[in-house]
Amino acid sequence: MHPIELTFYKLVSREIELNDFENWVYTEPTLEQTLNSDDYLEIISINYKTPSSLYEAQKVLSKYFSMGKYYEWSIRNILHKIIAKPHDVDKYIEQCYDLYCEGFGFMDNLGLGYGLGLTCPDGFNDKVDEFYPHIAEEAERVILWLDTRKIVITGHSGEYQGIEYDDNRSHKEKEPTGYKIQKSKKWW
Repeated sequence: MHPIELTFYKLVSREIELNDFENWVYTEPTLEQTLNSDDYLEIISINYKTPSSLYEAQKVLSKYFSMGKYYEWSIRNILHKIIAKPHDVDKYIEQCYDLYCEGFGFMDNLGLGYGLGLTCPDGFNDKVDEFYPHIAEEAERVILWLDTRKIVITGHSGEYQGIEYDDNRSHKEKEPTGYKIQKSKKWW
């Protein structure tokens, strides 16, 4: 991955502060070579002290880097954190529910099976250890789908739940594992 692309992804995911990004913009020698002259002038002219600066920087840089690749990078980071199980793993598990709600339907096992419970007031925060090793196995499955291109994230359409991705999984791979859908009984 290109270092400028990685910095863009970290900016979008807010892993770097705007003042650090601003310093990087002024000191990164390859930035001027990567962007066309108009975009380079625009990125160095942004007032990074204003609330809109994040949006303005993203608007310029998104011309050069795929949002589909950003989403994949972000999801992989979350999944690797779940597998590594840091002390704050619950926040990464909760993010799986957020991703599912944003339109990443293939995150249903992690999002609905585990993440939803953590978002509830009486969630499973004290029971996170009980999720393992099953949740790590689910995270590894999603990584495998990304690696084998059974899931290919293509981008965002800009609409509500407009995440675009190709789902090449088999019917069996799409079946819920972290939760079970209750079949409704006929009432008549």
